[in-house]
Amino acid sequence: MNSARFKPLKTVYITLTIVIALAFLSACATGSTSVAPTSGAAAVASPTGATAGGAATATVAPAATQSGGPTALPTATATLPTNVAGGTRIAVVLGAMIDTMLKLAGSYMQANPGKIVTVEEEPEGGAFDALIAAGNQPDIITVSFGTQIGHYAAAGVAAPLEDMDGAKDLFARVDPATVQNLYGHNYYMPIGADVTVLIYNKDLFKEAGLDPTKPPATFAEFLDDAAKIQALPARPDGTKVYGTVFWNDALSWGGWYWNMLQPMYLNANQNKCQLLNKLGTDITFDQPECQMAAFFDFNQKAQKFAPPTMEKSFFSRTIGMWPQYGYSWEPNLKEAAGTPMVIGQDVGVAPVPVPTAGDTAYTTYGGRAYMIMKTTPERQQNAWNFVKYLMQDPNNLQFLKELGYLPILGSLKSDAYFQDPARKPFVDILKNAVMPEQYEAADKVANAILGVYQAAAVQGSMTPQEAVTQAASKARAALSATK
Repeated sequence: MNSARFKPLKTVYITLTIVIALAFLSACATGSTSVAPTSGAAAVASPTGATAGGAATATVAPAATQSGGPTALPTATATLPTNVAGGTRIAVVLGAMIDTMLKLAGSYMQANPGKIVTVEEEPEGGAFDALIAAGNQPDIITVSFGTQIGHYAAAGVAAPLEDMDGAKDLFARVDPATVQNLYGHNYYMPIGADVTVLIYNKDLFKEAGLDPTKPPATFAEFLDDAAKIQALPARPDGTKVYGTVFWNDALSWGGWYWNMLQPMYLNANQNKCQLLNKLGTDITFDQPECQMAAFFDFNQKAQKFAPPTMEKSFFSRTIGMWPQYGYSWEPNLKEAAGTPMVIGQDVGVAPVPVPTAGDTAYTTYGGRAYMIMKTTPERQQNAWNFVKYLMQDPNNLQFLKELGYLPILGSLKSDAYFQDPARKPFVDILKNAVMPEQYEAADKVANAILGVYQAAAVQGSMTPQEAVTQAASKARAALSATK
């Protein structure tokens, strides 16, 4: 498996643009009529002072060129950085999202003559702090659900959105579970979602004498099925078969990876607790009703049927079940060993198991959101206008289809694309999805839990209750250190 596909994308800050033809400038000088936007290939330029892979040095904005071109006559300021010229800069992650956003920016400019949108690659790891400190921040950043949102909200560098024109109506169209009020404001607009589910290998289920139409619904059933699958003989090449797998390689990745484990925790306590209190000032997971000990107990038992790392992944066809699959990872099914794996054929999808039959099976939201950075009223309004355009049904649907996200607009959940048998199970699971905590403190607490997880769950060197006690101590120490 190419595990790099799963890692949070780490990028180098560059600007990707479609350069306006020099003929525009001469047209401006002669007073000729407007020209349609160009559709040339994107040009790539590294920012001054930036080094590949080093976001900390990217404190100087790149020389700005335009993505596409305005249909109105360019002015003398059109060659200045777009944040000066009145344009809008949007930062997205490296890869397919840039291609999608370039297309959406181009269609926006065609529909809005005179508007300019520049698409940029985000700094490494999505760390915009250096750019903000230098006054070079983009107008719009594309962030992950979770503590990245809380970080910029707490720092006071993001613009509240609730009072922007049309905001009330737009937020009303969005799944309310994806919208959280932070510090009294709505600082982000959700774009698309992902969820964590259980996937299982139907062929291995059959070989182990299990019914491939009946995935495990409870912790006990999961452990029983994992034991039966693990008892299967090695494959012809000597590869061992495992009942399940966990992404233990990612234990150092903080809140991002905790979000993949959290459904088991939420199921254990039936969504009575997350990690922090509602103010984000102290932990709650050590309270008995939060059932963190039950979470560690189940993981400790399940890890006995898993390899120590993801060197052999579910897509190797030697793993029975994986309770950490995300909808957006569909491309990995196509790269499975031998031939592509297909949901509904050789791969089954089910909610993450629960402690007791009849319990609600929860999942956690992953996904993306737009945040508008504080700049000037004019820039913020221009950015909001573009966000509203991006959230129109056809444009949001294009984003979701091309990048592999689930809908958060109620009007799109019933779209034929998401009613496809391979996608509908994920859409159905959204009804019990829980947003990750977005206070910055949540990442520190998640790191404390994951720091204990290796010894408690993978190695089994402490009891579940000892793991809770140690994780709570580490988490409170981490919170105290930042006060």
